[in-house]
Amino acid sequence: MPDELVSVRGLTDSEFGTPLREFSGVLDNYYPEDRQFGTVVVLNFKEIEVIRTVEPYNFPIATISIKLSNKKRSGWGIFADSLAELLPEDQDIKDCVGKRMTLEMEEGHVYGQDRTTGDDMVGNPWHAKALEGATATGASVPTAKDRAEELLIGKTRAEFNKAAYADPLIRKDTALQRAITDKSFINSLVQLGEIVEDENGVFQLPA
Repeated sequence: MPDELVSVRGLTDSEFGTPLREFSGVLDNYYPEDRQFGTVVVLNFKEIEVIRTVEPYNFPIATISIKLSNKKRSGWGIFADSLAELLPEDQDIKDCVGKRMTLEMEEGHVYGQDRTTGDDMVGNPWHAKALEGATATGASVPTAKDRAEELLIGKTRAEFNKAAYADPLIRKDTALQRAITDKSFINSLVQLGEIVEDENGVFQLPA
């Protein structure tokens, strides 16, 4: 192993395989993979939009791995239940390939108590918060406007424009693109009090 691969410098705070804690991305593919501690499902995402991370993340792709289980009180069970809520009854994860999904990690989730020690069993499961074209009962269908409003939070106008013009869902809505270009999209949100611009030119939700 080359000496430059071994270092005591530049360590990160990430403990769960990725610094991402909430992100949006297009599910590119997924597959089971056998590892020493059991089978995991590897999910690969592209066209990543970072919503929350514990350290800078500038890559266009992301990979998360969830241990496969048929138990509801498991990482896969929690992810599966959250995704199933966004899908019609006749669809499964295979129908999500090519669609944009928003995932959030819940840190410190308590699954229950250890029967031997009585200690809480804690994990950090992923939840599916949104799915492009979701039509399940009670699930909202994300629109290009919804996506644009989500992208705007925490960004300056220039940063938002760059992200919005690159987003596949927004690119399909020419009227919204015109509103972003002529600034009427942001201006209307500000006038309605749905968004505020701080002293650094960053847009935030009102307090």
